[in-house]
Amino acid sequence: MGRLTFLKFPSAGSTTLLIFILLIVSFLLFIILAGLIKSYLQEKKLKNSFIREALERGLTEEEAEILWTYSRKLGRDPFLTLEFKAPFEKVVDLYLRIDPEAKEELVTEMRKKLGFDYVPYFVPLTCSKDIELFQPAKLFLPGDRKVDAALFDKDEKFMYWAILDDVPVPPTIIGETVKIQFIRKGDGIYTLEGKVVDVIRENTKTVLKIPHTFELSRYQRREYARVEVEIPASLGIYDKREDKIVWIQAEIVDISAGGVKVCVPLSTLNKEIPQMTEVLINFTLNNRRLTLKGTIVNFYPRRSTNCYGIKFEDIKPDVQKFIHDFVKKEQQRLAQLMIKNRG
Repeated sequence: MGRLTFLKFPSAGSTTLLIFILLIVSFLLFIILAGLIKSYLQEKKLKNSFIREALERGLTEEEAEILWTYSRKLGRDPFLTLEFKAPFEKVVDLYLRIDPEAKEELVTEMRKKLGFDYVPYFVPLTCSKDIELFQPAKLFLPGDRKVDAALFDKDEKFMYWAILDDVPVPPTIIGETVKIQFIRKGDGIYTLEGKVVDVIRENTKTVLKIPHTFELSRYQRREYARVEVEIPASLGIYDKREDKIVWIQAEIVDISAGGVKVCVPLSTLNKEIPQMTEVLINFTLNNRRLTLKGTIVNFYPRRSTNCYGIKFEDIKPDVQKFIHDFVKKEQQRLAQLMIKNRG
């Protein structure tokens, strides 16, 4: 039998192996460094773009820097703070909480410049800072005591609720948690809780100092969002004596996916339409002609007109969605227009 021969591969020296390892490590470090440089340049470019847009909206460089820095700390898109109130409030809240040299007046100015100092009735509240001054409320004290109160004052960190009832409030309430509930007209019922940090005596009134909160629970009194409009319409009422539908001219003054409010001049119809009367409502919305069934559920007498709340009946889902989309777009348009006019 022949001898088996084995191939012998040349072995690398320790110096060659070390050089090879160094080359691999250098290559990996180069890849990592290149990635870091690329990320840095992209971040710098994005920041410059943000600062430029912030300046165009009337903010100062210092204000823009604050929004950029604390948006990044929260892991949020800084551009959203220029467009929407909710992310703006979250970002400035972080700034006020962790920056020992935070300037409250700076935050107030930014809110005004961006048009976030006023919340339209159809936009839900984001945090307790959005509550309007002198908002009446029910305040629930420890021991199930319920008193009337109103928002007396507020700053960037605290709200000050004045107790309107003449009831004794002992200093021991400091540190206790109270519940506040109020109705926001055209929106819903809000409830919040807060710990009393101080009790202030203002003349004859007692004022509770409570930190702001984002924890607001909201109960929407209306099933559907609505928007004010001016839409000519015809209201069809069944006349039993004539056994036919009588059409009268009216105007829709607000609309939602669930119904409308229509007003009829007294010169056209000077008698009240009874509640629970079934009617037809004919109108054009975004070039689409609609004739919908409804029921009179509310009556609002006025000096020269009578207005009626009409609930839609047996409305088709596609028609309801069409009206809902119209209301949503109209609310967004009105909100943008309000911000633009205030700017």
